[in-house]
Amino acid sequence: MSAVRDAFTCGRGHFGGPARPGIGPTSAFQNGAAWVARVLVPAIEQGNAELEPERVAFRLDLNLDPHSTNHAHADFWLAELDGRRAQGLRYYINVIGGDSVWLYKPGEPGRAFGSVAECGADLVWDLLRGAAGEFGAQIGR
Repeated sequence: MSAVRDAFTCGRGHFGGPARPGIGPTSAFQNGAAWVARVLVPAIEQGNAELEPERVAFRLDLNLDPHSTNHAHADFWLAELDGRRAQGLRYYINVIGGDSVWLYKPGEPGRAFGSVAECGADLVWDLLRGAAGEFGAQIGR
């Protein structure tokens, strides 16, 4: 067996072993990741269902891996599905400390949305509607 494969199988044998500090089911990171999965992702999916006839979709890039970042974050943008394949501005959502939802957009300072308890589907839906309006104005027709 190769040294790389040995390392992999050894590591796999330790799956679920000692957790890193701050990483666990009740960690702040997991709280943020849960908000993304519970609120943001379903809103994006609903938005995509509504935009399907327009051949436009939200694209979503998630980082919900506590081993690669210290807070949950999700990037989203709109893109045409055919034609010129224009892309809209990228929006960055970070859940800091597992509770504070922040929005970053190119050319603007970060904006606090509030706590995960305050940032429900309605607030996210307003954000997605605004992004869709901006993208529609960007591509015209």
